[in-house]
Amino acid sequence: MAFSALAFSQSGESQQLKKFKEHLSSINASFVFPEGFTEVKPENNDKTAYEYALELPNADFEILFQVNDLKREWKKFEKVKVDPKSNPDSLYTRIATDQVSSLSGQETSFNRAFPPSIMQFYNVDIGHSYFFNLTDSPITKHYQYALLVVIQKNHYGTISVICLGNDKGPEFFKKINKLRNCLKFNI
Repeated sequence: MAFSALAFSQSGESQQLKKFKEHLSSINASFVFPEGFTEVKPENNDKTAYEYALELPNADFEILFQVNDLKREWKKFEKVKVDPKSNPDSLYTRIATDQVSSLSGQETSFNRAFPPSIMQFYNVDIGHSYFFNLTDSPITKHYQYALLVVIQKNHYGTISVICLGNDKGPEFFKKINKLRNCLKFNI
């Protein structure tokens, strides 16, 4: 039997979840723990910093979350000479490209912009999804496929959600659908 030692606060939430929710709150976003999932410790490397992770037990499916405060992140991307006033989604694009590249070894992937109804549901200014094959590595836990969803509320923050699995058919997307109500910008 595997044992996972997680520190829990008085509210019954782990310290990891509490910290994740606080970070989301700082960019005016919220999180509702999705039914059927369990918390796991996120794997990180020098290119990616996921702060929260979930898995669907016995389903070969894991989710990684990354939150970026836009004011803080612009300082990191000043080297690429991007002006946030002239192109508000340029940081969003850079974050997505970096994540796809670090997990797949490729710069491009199949991507799709969110339709207006989905952007309204999540209260975002920009939303894209990227589907790609993963490299076989410890950071990807040897999963084969990923769907990266990146949503941004201009002037507040960007949230990246990476869904990892070994099936790219309908079952993969049914698992992803269980997450549809867990994140949202509040403003």
